[in-house]
Amino acid sequence: MRVVIIGGGSLDTETAIRVIKKSKAYIIAADMGLDYCRLLHIKPDLAVGDFDSVSSGTKDLLTDFERHGIKIIKLNPVKDDTDLEAALDLAMNMGKGGIDILGATGTRIDHILGNLSLLKRARVKDKEATIYDSKNRIRLISGGGSLTIKKNEQYGKYVSLFPLFGECHGVSATGVYYPLDKADIGGGDGYYTLTISNEITDEEAHFSLDEGDMLIIESRD
Repeated sequence: MRVVIIGGGSLDTETAIRVIKKSKAYIIAADMGLDYCRLLHIKPDLAVGDFDSVSSGTKDLLTDFERHGIKIIKLNPVKDDTDLEAALDLAMNMGKGGIDILGATGTRIDHILGNLSLLKRARVKDKEATIYDSKNRIRLISGGGSLTIKKNEQYGKYVSLFPLFGECHGVSATGVYYPLDKADIGGGDGYYTLTISNEITDEEAHFSLDEGDMLIIESRD
């Protein structure tokens, strides 16, 4: 079963509808994600959070959801994890299937970095998680892993690679304008910007690495 998590970051209607409707999904609203559910007229299957940030209108909706049997998990606002992390943990316990995350990016850089690290949390549990916004699709591969992107299915014109934690070793990229063969990203000499704004030139591009955790970000202007 595919799960869609709706967080409280930036989210546009077009992206939300496209991701939610691409196949039947179980929908989890994380805290302020309930505001988006209200605006988009989406009925989630589950809502989780301390709900300290939702609007007054959404609090009324929360009460209505409870009345109609929607599962609500209320968290203590004094906690070590974020509402989105709690939603991800719930999603990872729902069996097989991918996890799509909306509302994970926005104006708070600290929240963005924290949410990007959740892709690693999912990877450790052998789950496929993807972050979407209107301009980006973000995935992660770890040492020994790979990802293939078909040109006719790419999310945007550009593909950038970034180490999530520390260094990435043995990074290879084929089918792109700037191919790589066992390159290192990060480390003492830097090279964090070496792999920004590559482009797919063949029918499909293939990315892999030997060691580390690497974000693969498809972007469009």
